[in-house]
Amino acid sequence: MSSGPLSPRRHAVSRFRRWPPLFFYAEGKTALDPAYPAVVAALKDSPLPLLDLGCGMGLLAAYLRAHGYEAPILGVDADEKKIGIARQALADTNVRFRAGDAREFPEQSGHVVMLDVLHYFDDAAQGALLRRIAASVAPGGLALVRVTLQEPTWRFALTRAEEWLIHQVRWIPWMGSNFPTRDEVSAPFREAGFAVDVQPMWGRTPFNGYFFSFRRPEVIL
Repeated sequence: MSSGPLSPRRHAVSRFRRWPPLFFYAEGKTALDPAYPAVVAALKDSPLPLLDLGCGMGLLAAYLRAHGYEAPILGVDADEKKIGIARQALADTNVRFRAGDAREFPEQSGHVVMLDVLHYFDDAAQGALLRRIAASVAPGGLALVRVTLQEPTWRFALTRAEEWLIHQVRWIPWMGSNFPTRDEVSAPFREAGFAVDVQPMWGRTPFNGYFFSFRRPEVIL
């Protein structure tokens, strides 16, 4: 008996079936993490290309493609093993992947997404990266940044503990602990004239994530 067509979310997850641990990770991540549907809702049918910084194994790109985002996507991540998996999982798409530091992405003009990456860099590198992201957003385009903010809350304490754990199990080889403030994340975009929107984004997780949406104004002739 046929179970019918897969939902977009399950279709994205199915790309990782050949790697069982990653398949179950993708299943849980896409079911619980509100950032994925938030990115889809923000980009919708935009024709602008997307730069995905810290793309990991390509799960966000798979999710976007499954939900109808057809513009070019370039994913960048420092973990070469995850980049190799991403290339295999999305080999039949026009998504490109590149291994490298998030700060050294190629020139582009479109949208930029960066989820849970900023805390791996020191203050100076964070500021420089955010300014470069702002400069890479096309008129009318978006920079979508999810980051844990430094706040005196139980969610922040749990997020720090989770960061330690994922480093111990080697899911992410680098330890990130430099969590910024709201103003530190927003300042480079405000200075460049972007409209700024900030929303808590922890969904059904206990973590202290916030979703920043920065829109560059359209060019008015």
